[in-house]
Amino acid sequence: MPNIKIGIDLYGGDNAPDCVVEGALFALQNKFLSPDELVIVGDEISQEDKKRLNNVEIIPAKDLITNETKPTEVLKLKESSMYIGCEKLKKKELTAFVSAGNTGALFSAGTFVAGRLEGIKRPALVLALPSKNNKPKILVDAGANAEVKADHFYDFAREGIAYANFLNITNPRVAILNIGSEDEKGNSLVKEASDLLKEKKNINYVGYVEARDIFDDTCDVVVTDGFTGNNVLKTMEGTAYFIMHELKETIKQSGLFTKLGALMLRSSLKSLVNKIDYRSYGGTFFLGVNGILVKAHGSSDAEAIANALYVAYRACKFDLLSKINL
Repeated sequence: MPNIKIGIDLYGGDNAPDCVVEGALFALQNKFLSPDELVIVGDEISQEDKKRLNNVEIIPAKDLITNETKPTEVLKLKESSMYIGCEKLKKKELTAFVSAGNTGALFSAGTFVAGRLEGIKRPALVLALPSKNNKPKILVDAGANAEVKADHFYDFAREGIAYANFLNITNPRVAILNIGSEDEKGNSLVKEASDLLKEKKNINYVGYVEARDIFDDTCDVVVTDGFTGNNVLKTMEGTAYFIMHELKETIKQSGLFTKLGALMLRSSLKSLVNKIDYRSYGGTFFLGVNGILVKAHGSSDAEAIANALYVAYRACKFDLLSKINL
């Protein structure tokens, strides 16, 4: 494994650049990254912070990418932090790049600037979800590819398996998300994809899984198109927030004993919220890109940025890209 160099997008995310700087400092102070392993792409940093970031390489970047920037526009913004970071991935000057910026723009930069891994037609957004047995469930694609072909499911399966291995899941079971578990259910796309995965000896394919069974111990990797995957993710997120909101409202309107009981359960409820929050894993991956590309949540605070850097560091040490069976 070559020397680790992890780039962080200074201008990515709702709380940039301050939280990105603080997250980088947090990573250095906790010593899982050394100054010579970290590169900050973007130079809007105070002199005081530059002193605190002593020996960390800082690369200037001019063009700004916002949430309104269209994915294709990033390819013209060659002096943006996102473009520069992905270009350095391509040149192997970075082993990983982390950004909390525009998801579509990052995927576009990763795919067309850093480039695809040889043998991969479609990179995908790969993330870990909670499940009943406390073992993470891998979702691929979580929103990168709205329209796909059947053979792209083979790419998604291999990307998901590599990430499952990264999370210590051996011989992960792969399932296709469908409206039913029976072979005759679903549209022509999932049927064709299912037939394809059945033929692949390097895939432990177990058939279809319904959305309501995602949290059960029926499979380890769930593959679907990005349109469906992103809707699943946002439905889960919205449902979790709705349940917590209704629970709080019910407690407010209840008597003293209920409120005392809720107070006693506060730490347990907080633990539950953390468990159902996929962001607790620190960052998600665009896998299939020619480099380790980590997408941090857009609203990441300093701790979340540090977590994303740590995930990227672990992926470098694990040599994640080599685990994608090409």
